[in-house]
Amino acid sequence: MGRKIAWVTDSTASIDEELTDHPDVYWVPMVICINDEEYLDGVNLKAEDLYVLLKDSSNAITTSQPSPGTFVELYKKLADEYDEIVSIHLSSLLSGTYTSAVQAAAEVDIPVTVVDSLTLTEPLTRLVKAAMKMHEAGIEINQIASKLEKIRENHRTYVLIGDLTRLHKSGRMTGTQYYLGSLLNIQPIIRVESGKLTTAEKVRSEKKAFQYIVNLIREGNQNHAIDEVAILFSSKRVKSSKLYDVIKKEFPDIHLKLVPLCTTIGVHTGEDVVGVSWFITD
Repeated sequence: MGRKIAWVTDSTASIDEELTDHPDVYWVPMVICINDEEYLDGVNLKAEDLYVLLKDSSNAITTSQPSPGTFVELYKKLADEYDEIVSIHLSSLLSGTYTSAVQAAAEVDIPVTVVDSLTLTEPLTRLVKAAMKMHEAGIEINQIASKLEKIRENHRTYVLIGDLTRLHKSGRMTGTQYYLGSLLNIQPIIRVESGKLTTAEKVRSEKKAFQYIVNLIREGNQNHAIDEVAILFSSKRVKSSKLYDVIKKEFPDIHLKLVPLCTTIGVHTGEDVVGVSWFITD
């Protein structure tokens, strides 16, 4: 009989039906602070409610990671039922969530392996699922953690920001960048790479942004095999639906899926955002 493993992630992952219905998967919500009152992402604050509040500039809205105490509480509870815990979280370069989990792991008796995904959203979900699949195949946990460190470098994730206001307010963009971007109607294409956010390209139209993404997929598909592309969306579905149609027309053999972004990410991007993510395989 193998060791019983509890799989833990956080609410920046795309918590789909497969994860929700799995009896051994648990997730810790990020904290969203609205006018000094704390809410838990996906628990008592939904994305659609957040975007209404974001429209009012007088609302002070920030995010923070779960505390080490939150993880300790969960880990101790899981210790009653499981032999071991694998905790996989969003990039340590974007949040202190990974650090909170590491601190908590040192305070509990049950063995906890904490993995820095160096990503978030759908790629984070893919890593959780990959880890579970490897465990089912009989691979040891230390080997799984090592393999995840290689797999995490294979994702390609890009985000198109339509409104720069939230990036500026959340401190992800300087005042000068915000002013020039708004003045010139520039839409930055943000890449999630090695755990950090970088500007991959700056374009002046949605059409050019979509073409940039199509070119990346075409190039990736020539050099590697891309079997699935996730299109990430916020509450505004118009842009994501357009991008879906563009990619489907260009690459009819690639499986596409629409994946909602979590509330926490919406605090930093606003609702006029669309992302795209895929993994390359050799």
